[in-house]
Amino acid sequence: MTTSAPLSQAKKELLRALIKNREVGSKDVPSNLIQFKKGEPGVPPFFFFPATDGGVSYFRHIAPYLPEPMGFYGVQAPGFDEEREPIRNVEDSVEYSMRHIRAIQPHGPYYIGGFCMGGLPSYELATRLQAEGEEVAVLLQVMPVFLRPWACLPGTDALQLRAIEDHTFIFERMLGIHVPLPMEKIRAMPESEERYEFVTNIVREGGYIKGPAEEHMFRHRMKMYEAGLSAMLGYKAKRELRGHIDIIVVGLEHKRELELDLNTSYTVHLRGLPSEKIHYHKLNADSAGIISGDEPDCGMIARRMADFLKK
Repeated sequence: MTTSAPLSQAKKELLRALIKNREVGSKDVPSNLIQFKKGEPGVPPFFFFPATDGGVSYFRHIAPYLPEPMGFYGVQAPGFDEEREPIRNVEDSVEYSMRHIRAIQPHGPYYIGGFCMGGLPSYELATRLQAEGEEVAVLLQVMPVFLRPWACLPGTDALQLRAIEDHTFIFERMLGIHVPLPMEKIRAMPESEERYEFVTNIVREGGYIKGPAEEHMFRHRMKMYEAGLSAMLGYKAKRELRGHIDIIVVGLEHKRELELDLNTSYTVHLRGLPSEKIHYHKLNADSAGIISGDEPDCGMIARRMADFLKK
């Protein structure tokens, strides 16, 4: 196995926090909703959907920048805490989450958003609420731009392989952590539990995770990501939004990351919308900051989000 330089303690803690994703906010709310800010009575909260893996731990980095009176909830993917089986399509996941959202806030105006793949369930939720006669005051999506060969990535017939390839990309691009995986060998393996076990063993031997509990969490995270991929790649919007979407396009200008490609997997809901319903707002920042909490990028992204929630 190829070896890599030892990880710093800070990198180890960052990776472990992302894998564990437990006890990151108040649990004094129903089911898959994680409360990061309580907010003031009578002020509508902000409900924010995460990226493909479904975890919301990194939303704690955003919370301090959002408007003070507004509550803030991460809409964690059902099954992330192993309280049930993962849901593998956007529609059922939103149906599950909407019941709990409406238990907190029975009626609009609603403030809804999503990060990366979270744009899909946030769009689905907004259009469903509108179909029920509710007001959606803000639909805000934070879209990171990654220069990847989207058309060449594994599809619905190889979700497990896609999950592994995406994790390798996330660790390297978003966290700056190189995990040496023999991808040619992994691609040759069949879609099976043995493949996940093979990857887990390499990650453990490299010192990235320790002990049975962290190994279990890592495997479960991969399975959650696979479920999220299934939901993302299978989604087709059935309703057109009334009003518009604000899209914060986050990328580094010197890397030419500020043009959002509508052929990506996480922008499918935007393809059929009239251009006047999509308001793009470019932000020259490293999208990794929203996950790592690194400044100044995290603060730049979160403050830009706050601008729309104050309107």
